[in-house]
Amino acid sequence: MVTKEAIDSALNAHALWKTRLQDVVKNGKSDFKVSSVQKDNECQFGQWIYKLPEEDTLSEDFITIKNLHAEFHKTAALVLELALSGKKGEAIKHLEFGGIYNQITDKLVLALNAWKSKL
Repeated sequence: MVTKEAIDSALNAHALWKTRLQDVVKNGKSDFKVSSVQKDNECQFGQWIYKLPEEDTLSEDFITIKNLHAEFHKTAALVLELALSGKKGEAIKHLEFGGIYNQITDKLVLALNAWKSKL
């Protein structure tokens, strides 16, 4: 079932990723694997969203968020891969205002908040 608490949890968990990625850029190390980050069904929110009852998956909000969430993970994995491979400048560029990471994050946050406001 879709709840405001589940959406808040997703917002909080995904907000931490920017800090994590910035740390990887700074340190060149991560406990996360690119292949795992890339998957949208391994985080807590992803597991939750894939287990929602069918009636919750028919809304436009669900479809939008599921797609944006998958795109978020692909983008976070890209930034992680760049940072780990020594391409710090490119990684930073994606994390900065207007970068692709910020763009997808903003879209996901807006969509999650819009969905939450309808509950």
